[in-house]
Amino acid sequence: MEYKLVEVDLARSEFARSIFSDDWVKHFRAGGLIEDEERPPRMNFLVIEDFGTTGLEGCYTDSSREGSTENWNAFWFREGEGAKTTRSNGGAGQGKITLYLASKLRSVFALTKRRSDNRELLFGCCRFRRNYKFDGDSRRWAREARWGSTSNSEELAKPILQVPMLDGTKKELGLSRGDDAGTTFMVPMPSNDITESNLRNAIINEFFFAINRGRLVVKVGDTTLDKDSVAAVADSMGKDCRLTKGYRRFLALTADNTNTSATAAAKDFWTKETKLNPAAFKESELAELKARFEKSELICVDFPLLVKKKEPRETSFSSFRVFLQKDENAEQSQELFVRQDLGIDGEKRLKAARTIAPVMALTFIQDPKLSDLLVAAEEPTHRNWNARRPKVVSLYSSPNDALNAVRNAALRLVQLISPEGKKDETALAVYFADPNSTPANRNGGTGPAPVAVGGDPPLPDGIPKPKPKPIKLDLKKDGFEVRAKTANGFSFPIDCKVTLAYATAVGDAFKLWDAADFWIGDEAAYPRLSADVSELNTNLNVFSFRLNSESAWLSVSGFDPNRQLEIRTRYQEASDGADNEDN
Repeated sequence: MEYKLVEVDLARSEFARSIFSDDWVKHFRAGGLIEDEERPPRMNFLVIEDFGTTGLEGCYTDSSREGSTENWNAFWFREGEGAKTTRSNGGAGQGKITLYLASKLRSVFALTKRRSDNRELLFGCCRFRRNYKFDGDSRRWAREARWGSTSNSEELAKPILQVPMLDGTKKELGLSRGDDAGTTFMVPMPSNDITESNLRNAIINEFFFAINRGRLVVKVGDTTLDKDSVAAVADSMGKDCRLTKGYRRFLALTADNTNTSATAAAKDFWTKETKLNPAAFKESELAELKARFEKSELICVDFPLLVKKKEPRETSFSSFRVFLQKDENAEQSQELFVRQDLGIDGEKRLKAARTIAPVMALTFIQDPKLSDLLVAAEEPTHRNWNARRPKVVSLYSSPNDALNAVRNAALRLVQLISPEGKKDETALAVYFADPNSTPANRNGGTGPAPVAVGGDPPLPDGIPKPKPKPIKLDLKKDGFEVRAKTANGFSFPIDCKVTLAYATAVGDAFKLWDAADFWIGDEAAYPRLSADVSELNTNLNVFSFRLNSESAWLSVSGFDPNRQLEIRTRYQEASDGADNEDN
């Protein structure tokens, strides 16, 4: 695919002038798309070219033709409908509606080269917001108007076939597809928020997996997004990238393993119960899954699934794959469903998993039989599945069973192989009395037995001086600061590890730390300042870093000033590894 923004001189572009002809300008104004009849001196186009496709096939001289191969009529003459097969990434016609909304003139033009007959066709359509009338004229014009080889509104609109007009349009807009089959979409006067930067960001957010897998190459302006470049471009987006860097690395790893052998395969009866039964796997495979998952290694599991079709009546054996990896550095679990390279990001199930550490998941569907069912169940936005959509209900038996199996497979797998996080039922015990406990014995009014008062014991001779420390810990109102200092017997650099927790009334505060208290990996919530510090890493409630000299320091803030912050430090010389603890 190639996206670019092109500006043409209205006086020199025959294609642009044909759009802003006297007749079209009158209709644009009457339909409320422009405010006056003055033509702009220059005109912008969003140009979208696809490569390696078939073009808009089908009959272009009879708009009543219907069928799975009538792409021309489905695109230009049907509302909310597509003629793509269910194995295609889209079948609801939502994409073409988006193109109209992207244009201030609510217009779309397309130059298509068809693979079947090698014909080139140029055509366009405008969708006004409503039916409209000219001042002083009782006739009502339809909200949909087409641009082509005839200006007679009583005749069927047909595409332009004349070579000079086609060649002129290619030259004026700098089209790149040449003589290859495919379609070029031209959106006149695109919205102001359609910029090359926003287009690039949207493509990476929606199609990172497909690009990283090598199945899609997209050029936006002068930037080419392919398998080799997409990771670096995504990194440069910062917070504009919807996928975190850790999850992008996970998707890149899964993209390389879509066709490799799975870690394990579930048995056919795995869908019989709401929870995944350990018996659904071989004992050796289940043990390997748990061991690799605990070590934060990538695991992948193949799940078989029956797809039951009504007409023709048939039952097909299909399968899909789930990838999982534990990520202790993430703030929350993340997941994505990918059907034949199209991301379905509205289905969120892992949020119901109570796990000790966050999990990254990808449910990957490539089997054509299962993909057919999922396409039929997809909402037009391609964000969610709906088992009650008319198409899936008419074609499949018990589609909800198949959808729930796909939706919940990753969640069920996590619940099977991951230790479940549990509530601490005694967390508030110190604040409340136990009504069932035995009353404690209390002293009478005489009070405790008097303690004999004696003199202080003599101090021992030769008390050793305290051993100097190479670090100094200072508490702040909402954080702490670690500073290096000169100390005999220590040489820099020094590796430090700082463990944090809020103080508790009972028990070990560090063992009772919970991610709900704070998550130091969130640098925005817990900002850091430092000097001459390197190798700074965070893990749950632990900072590890290196003080490179006696002038090095690290300051962290953002903690609750109304709670007591417990801090435990460990330090060792980087050279000899001698470990010291400072509580």
